[in-house]
Amino acid sequence: MSKSDSEKAKPKSKPAAQAAPEKKPKPKAEKPSPEEAAAKEVAAAEAKEKAKAEPRPPADPRLKFLKKFHGKFLPRGPLRDRHKELMQRWDSGEDHGGVTADELKSLYQDWKTSREKPVKVKA
Repeated sequence: MSKSDSEKAKPKSKPAAQAAPEKKPKPKAEKPSPEEAAAKEVAAAEAKEKAKAEPRPPADPRLKFLKKFHGKFLPRGPLRDRHKELMQRWDSGEDHGGVTADELKSLYQDWKTSREKPVKVKA
């Protein structure tokens, strides 16, 4: 199935080269006048100062402990009851019912200690 000698001898025609489109020079942007440049700098400085002047308020420290209970299992008993009371107070109003970070922290620590496995004593 090889090509015959006559096919091998034929010169292959190359596709015609297309002419490259002419590149048009880009018009250069005109330099702004000194007055316009100064106005832009002043506006940029004002925007920068405004961004610095409004720092983000710190997060509520109570949320740190509240998030630790999200989706966790609290078995029936005093811990679940304390948690329910705190959540009712938390949902009661804008100031979250006066729930303190210490209350949430103590509940979290008590819950952690109740989950610890007892240490096995080797005899």
